[in-house]
Amino acid sequence: MKFIKFLIGITASFFFLYLVFHSLSLKSLTAALLDVKPVWLCSGLLCLVVAYLVRIKRSQVMLASLNANVSFARSAVPYMIAIAANNVLPLRAGDALRAINFSTWLKVSNVSVLAIMMVERLMDLLIIIASFGGALFLFHPQNEKSDILLHSSSTFLFVTAVCIVGLLLFPTLLRAPVEWVLNLVKRWAPRLEEKLRPHSDNLFSTLMLMTHKPRMAMLLGYTGLSWFLEACTFYMIAHAIPQMFNPNAGWLAMPVGTLSTALPSSPGYVGTFHYFVIVSAKALGNSTEASTAFAILIHLVLWLPITLCGALCFVYWTFKRSRASSSGFQPCANRDT
Repeated sequence: MKFIKFLIGITASFFFLYLVFHSLSLKSLTAALLDVKPVWLCSGLLCLVVAYLVRIKRSQVMLASLNANVSFARSAVPYMIAIAANNVLPLRAGDALRAINFSTWLKVSNVSVLAIMMVERLMDLLIIIASFGGALFLFHPQNEKSDILLHSSSTFLFVTAVCIVGLLLFPTLLRAPVEWVLNLVKRWAPRLEEKLRPHSDNLFSTLMLMTHKPRMAMLLGYTGLSWFLEACTFYMIAHAIPQMFNPNAGWLAMPVGTLSTALPSSPGYVGTFHYFVIVSAKALGNSTEASTAFAILIHLVLWLPITLCGALCFVYWTFKRSRASSSGFQPCANRDT
């Protein structure tokens, strides 16, 4: 099954890459990439760095509610390793790595780490959807057809956002279906149900802890700030390419490109990300060559520094673990209690 998913992802990436390059002037594309403005490029990189610092702080706040001794640096290691692994490994392997391998490092149970990741994903999706709706409202073409599309899209986005807010504020809404599954498992495999139930209880207790109203407001504030900074990165990278007629396309490309990463693709979201960023840029009047140069450059900015940082964190984590092992210290096994 995993191989089939991987094959589908690779096929999708090649398909979208074909759509991107099949009628493109490589000479014009190369000229656009060589004409990049360094000041705007560095400004975009700075915004991206601050965005990830804010996200790591958000992760630390959630982890500190379970273990007050978790530092910012200690929170950063699994977060950045997971992002880098998703960039180079198939099937979002970084998410599984973060959920399974860092319990001892963080002194927080695996199930609690999984619950924190769930809350992060829901908050991220909520802000991205809101950003998409805002960009559509501000930048959509003024004609009857686009107005109809805007209204229908807004309705879908609003309903989705309401559902996400409901899950964030009332995670017990998921308790009933989970209990139904556990009771079904109990009927056929009672021993398995006995093993799963403590994990389920731990998951929901962590989710309830995260929904504490002042904490949730702070977490949503961190989330909104981080994605605004990433949108600024898109906007500044659009400005870095002189051929971009309308750099405001960066505000639309951020949510569209980010949402496209949910589609099957190769590691690093090659092809899918580029295609939808190009579509967003062209929708606001930019040429194919400029839009493609923008998509390539923003992907490189998002992928390369974060992957290198995650790789350094992985080396540091591996060194610390091997040093602890050689000194005779044996960390406790990962437990979910």
